[in-house]
Amino acid sequence: MRWRPLLFLFLLSACARPDTAPPELGLVAPQGGGIAPGRDLLVEGYAFDPSGVAGVRVGGQEVLPEGEKGKKLVRFRFRLRAPASGQVELRLEAEDARGNRGERRVPLVLDASPPRILAERVEGEGGQVRVYGWVEDNVGVERVSLQVGGRFTALSLPKGPRVPFVVEAPRGAVLVAVDAAGNRSSRRLP
Repeated sequence: MRWRPLLFLFLLSACARPDTAPPELGLVAPQGGGIAPGRDLLVEGYAFDPSGVAGVRVGGQEVLPEGEKGKKLVRFRFRLRAPASGQVELRLEAEDARGNRGERRVPLVLDASPPRILAERVEGEGGQVRVYGWVEDNVGVERVSLQVGGRFTALSLPKGPRVPFVVEAPRGAVLVAVDAAGNRSSRRLP
């Protein structure tokens, strides 16, 4: 009778798998991977591993805070200065508590062009205008706001490379569009 529990434990230990998978890596920001040339930006990400994350490096430099080491899910952040031209590729590396290493290469798009604001149709009555149009960007439109005087009002619009809008505002108001890289453009309403 005593050998059955030992046999069960032996079989159970034989079925246990060692952790051989590398940590998972991901980026939260910059969204869309677009950055403006020559600008500083904050890069934020996460790493996950069931045995605990021992370290995260970017270009060989450790970016994981000491208090996060050993946790299963960790967040990290670092500052990056984008070059004025050329390709940018982040090389993220993570290591778990068992020595498994994972790598992820993240290409970033250098976006020097601001979004374009296109007015398709304008209707006006008195001091008010209604404008139908689109905001386009090669990486993605992040937000569109209406500026009346010194006050900005964000429009509730989806994000994407081509965003339709309808805005009703006083004549002379300004439509402001910002892309995922932080480039902005504006257009005064007639």
